[in-house]
Amino acid sequence: MSDKQWYYFEPENQQQGPFSIEEIRQFIAEGILTRQSFLWHDGLTTWTAANKIPGVFATPAPAPDPVNSTNQNKRTSPKPGPGGKAYPVPSVKKSSFGLFITSYLIAFFLLAVGLLIILSASANNTRNEPRGGPDFSQIEEVGNPTDKSEPQKEESRRLSELKSQTIVGIGVLIVSGFGFIFGGIYSYIILFRAWKVIQSGGARTTPGKAAGLLLIPIFNFYWIFVAYYGWAVDWTRIRSCYSNLMVAPRASSGTFLAGSILIILFFPIGVFFFFWMISQMCVVTNHMASAYALSRPSSKGLTGTKDY
Repeated sequence: MSDKQWYYFEPENQQQGPFSIEEIRQFIAEGILTRQSFLWHDGLTTWTAANKIPGVFATPAPAPDPVNSTNQNKRTSPKPGPGGKAYPVPSVKKSSFGLFITSYLIAFFLLAVGLLIILSASANNTRNEPRGGPDFSQIEEVGNPTDKSEPQKEESRRLSELKSQTIVGIGVLIVSGFGFIFGGIYSYIILFRAWKVIQSGGARTTPGKAAGLLLIPIFNFYWIFVAYYGWAVDWTRIRSCYSNLMVAPRASSGTFLAGSILIILFFPIGVFFFFWMISQMCVVTNHMASAYALSRPSSKGLTGTKDY
């Protein structure tokens, strides 16, 4: 074991190392590391508790020194939660809140532009409509009967411009619709990944049901409370029950409840809560995705191969 390079985790999920086995044993003797501290060296398939690696404890580990346990180097192991359990971090991809919010901002902008173009065309048409009866003074007495007078040519040109402007406005509205569709689909992907994160902690529903049942009309008025508020409640419970989740991001279940209510009763305000809820789900999902990447050391590097 003396020729191997050893690493360990800080409470903030930051890896430290490399160290020799003698230095690791010294950290244990000083109380910097404990029997539950996660260690890794080349040859181990994953991070492993120190007390499960043969040969680490050459002598019985002394009781932690309270002075050393608060040293300035922060070389302490994660504090054990109830029962010292560690949450099994799932394989999950990161979610981009920037991509989600950008798609909606572009869609709203194009919607406004499209409506402005169409309203402008309609206003011009109303302003230029002829008033009263036809003006017979504009009719030429001599000439080819198939030739159009100047007023007729002007009217034809105006109608052509109006038609082109309206078509452009409708086209912009269609493009904005694709932006809303993309943002909506991606929000379901974010929701699916957020529920995947908490499955090992006894979640109240599955990722597929959480996202899929929101598509059912009328029923989704109830299900939105399960999909969003229920997720926040489950995540808060799970986060408090596992030692390796103590530093994970929080999610306010009260805000998720208020957002779910406002989306149904007053959507213009509820939409801002919806964006906030999605951002919190992205933060939690991305934290767990990073933790999963750190838990997969390989020969290419300590953090292993990323899944996102």
